[in-house]
Amino acid sequence: MDVIVSRTRIAGCAPLYSYRALVPLEGVDPDRRHRVAVLHVQTATIRAACTRIADTIAPHRWFERDIAVSFGLAAQLGLAARRIEALLLQSVFPEMTTWLAPIALRLDHDPGSASHRVATIDLNAAFDAVVPRIDTLTAAELAPPRSIDRRAA
Repeated sequence: MDVIVSRTRIAGCAPLYSYRALVPLEGVDPDRRHRVAVLHVQTATIRAACTRIADTIAPHRWFERDIAVSFGLAAQLGLAARRIEALLLQSVFPEMTTWLAPIALRLDHDPGSASHRVATIDLNAAFDAVVPRIDTLTAAELAPPRSIDRRAA
């Protein structure tokens, strides 16, 4: 699965940036695509339909929309999604050092806007697997496993 991570300069005097990590819709399980919020993202090379990490990692019970289930999961889902987003952003943008992805980040330098695709493990419905270890989760654990069976080209 790929995630698009981006750093976008917010107009103004100081170097203020918005950081996002979004999942291209083609990476989202087909059974949940009609249930997620769709955002159209323009990168330097493509325009892609994407969704938020929270919608991607949400457990199946989240989409049942039972009000008790939604209220019980909302805070945990938001926290897990923001932590995963921060880890993915940190793997590409070294200036991103916060534990959770902020809405905007003021920098003392002006690195410019950028976007990249990052390969990750399958995050579809990963909430229940990720939440118990959210405090110790690392970017390396979100990376896809490397193939052990290597062959010469």
